[in-house]
Amino acid sequence: MGLHPVDFVLALVVASLATALVLLDRLVLSAFAKMYADFGSEAVLPLVTRAVLAHVTPLGGAAGAIAIAVAGVFARKSGKGGMAVGLFLGGIALAIGAVGLSMYGLYAPMFELAGKVKP
Repeated sequence: MGLHPVDFVLALVVASLATALVLLDRLVLSAFAKMYADFGSEAVLPLVTRAVLAHVTPLGGAAGAIAIAVAGVFARKSGKGGMAVGLFLGGIALAIGAVGLSMYGLYAPMFELAGKVKP
């Protein structure tokens, strides 16, 4: 049994989001890491920020989304169309969540600093 055309579209969305996560990791993280290094060694970054800067969130999200999408391909090949679509959608949800968590993690120290500003 072959892949359904919807599978190709969903796989393309997963691949696009995973690519965005990898590009975020490779092109953006270094600028944020340098900026947070300028905060000083005594600055304690939030856990989510440390996870993003350690490449766990963006690369883990990309790898997880791709793995779930590949499981969707195997589910389609074995004749389980509903499960395949669910797996593809799960991969999309994981990738979107990883993008959101990565973006929040990069800006969390700034949100924390903004909360400490006194008028």
